Amino acid sequence: MKTIVVASGKGGAGKTSFTASFMAWLHGQGIRAVAADADVDAANLGLALKAGEPSERSTYIAGDAWEVRAEACTGCGACAAACRFDAISLASGAARIDPFSCERCGACADVCPTGAIKSVPAVAGELLRSPIAYGEALAHGELIPGEDASGKLVRQVRESAARIAGHEGLVVVDAPPGIGCPAMAAISGAGLLVVLVEAGASGIRDAARLLDNAAIAKVPAVAVLNKAGLSAERDSEARNLAAERGLDVLGRIPFDPAFRLAAERGGTWLDSGAPGPVEAVREACAAVAARAGLIPTTSPAGDAPERTAP
Repeated sequence: MKTIVVASGKGGAGKTSFTASFMAWLHGQGIRAVAADADVDAANLGLALKAGEPSERSTYIAGDAWEVRAEACTGCGACAAACRFDAISLASGAARIDPFSCERCGACADVCPTGAIKSVPAVAGELLRSPIAYGEALAHGELIPGEDASGKLVRQVRESAARIAGHEGLVVVDAPPGIGCPAMAAISGAGLLVVLVEAGASGIRDAARLLDNAAIAKVPAVAVLNKAGLSAERDSEARNLAAERGLDVLGRIPFDPAFRLAAERGGTWLDSGAPGPVEAVREACAAVAARAGLIPTTSPAGDAPERTAP
């Protein structure tokens, strides 16, 4: 199975838009792929891929939560005294745990003299599979507001996508932005990491941090420059970053307001109707596909060459 992960060091760099455009390009080339929206805290890849209602749902368990068995509670208050988060109150002679304040440390259970506090599965969201217009399916997840441990859900989304794709399939992952645990859960073990480098001061700086982590994880990476053409100086800095890290730049996508309008209409960059920028997106998609071994390296963008992968 091949796994291509699209990531960026910051939000707004264009990784989700590029992922959707890449899926649409693959679809146009007759290359079957499964999409995985690993940005579970703000999942929106399905909008551009025109996802339908989920065809499969399963409960996401983040770990253990705690609840009080009222019949065994004496109201002694030991649990409330031990709670550092003020999540436990006493009412009507029994303890009550506020699930929104509880950090699930288990200190209350440790000090309860009657064993009245027990662990229960912490339902934190759902793992979903949905049909999409461009590709076989979308694997994605939804966290209940206020829940964390999203790195664990990211891993489950990737595993779900891998099961759908099968041993010989292709998975394209839209990673969470940044360099935190969820992002690294999405990037780890990727066959190819495509880093969207926004050609701006913060975009370049944050891309550098992401590339540092990718190097530690020993993930092969390439770069695609986005929002190019606004500043010659920033464009040069973005290219220099790639050169310093030994990365090939597989695309240079110019800034164009038509891209934003296409996204607002629920489309991809390929639907923007801007001939020059759309061609730049197609060339970047073809270059990524060639680097991943999906098409021959010499194939021009837009052709339908003989495939070497699913």
